[in-house]
Amino acid sequence: MTKQLMIYNNIQPLTSDKHRTLSVSIDSYDFISEMTSAPLLATEIPFAAAEYAVIFSAPNEQGEHTPLAVMGVKQGENLMLTDDGRINARYIPAFIRRYPFVFAGGKDSENLTLCIDEDSKALVADGSKGQRLFDDNGEQTDHLKEVLKFLQDYQYRAEMTRTFCKTLKELDLLEPMQANIEFNGNADNNMSIKGFYTVKREKLKALSDEQLLDLFKKDGMELIYAHLQSLSNLNRLVEFKNAKLAS
Repeated sequence: MTKQLMIYNNIQPLTSDKHRTLSVSIDSYDFISEMTSAPLLATEIPFAAAEYAVIFSAPNEQGEHTPLAVMGVKQGENLMLTDDGRINARYIPAFIRRYPFVFAGGKDSENLTLCIDEDSKALVADGSKGQRLFDDNGEQTDHLKEVLKFLQDYQYRAEMTRTFCKTLKELDLLEPMQANIEFNGNADNNMSIKGFYTVKREKLKALSDEQLLDLFKKDGMELIYAHLQSLSNLNRLVEFKNAKLAS
């Protein structure tokens, strides 16, 4: 089955009639086992940058870039995921934390529908463990109300992220990059990662004082420098890959 939004398989509207006895229990993050990068909200960049390499995607059909936390260097392999289904990092991107929930619909927040991945292993049909979504009367539990708040905040911050990335593009700060990675042992495992974008330091220095001040006041400079400093975290992935090759 083709995945939707990278990790979802079967997105369906959440209703009390259909899902009244359902509960959610995330016992493993194996649903991201094939994810090599996770989308980030702009406000997450300083936190994610401490443990992940933060890059920007190639522009989509609308010409938009997306901040990404790099989790692997080979298609279909997540090096941040341990054998027992844990994420080898203290910070977990909100894109992953919101699973198995997601909003569906247009950009208008008033017309969004709360949905759930009905094929998720995190769902417990009889509600015997984890967090119930509805009580026996079909009313939303406190947990589900918190989920709704989280997704509403995610939607709001996603718009802020698009604005930040649009600014980077308008200032012509992003440029395509390539990373050549060498692993221990067989040279056949070495690879070149292409198709991602980073902020060019020289272009940043070339901005006018007015442009730099505007970026600073909007916290853009903090996000840019966190992104640039994070690129050294690619070495963490090399270490994880070398450990796998050695074993």
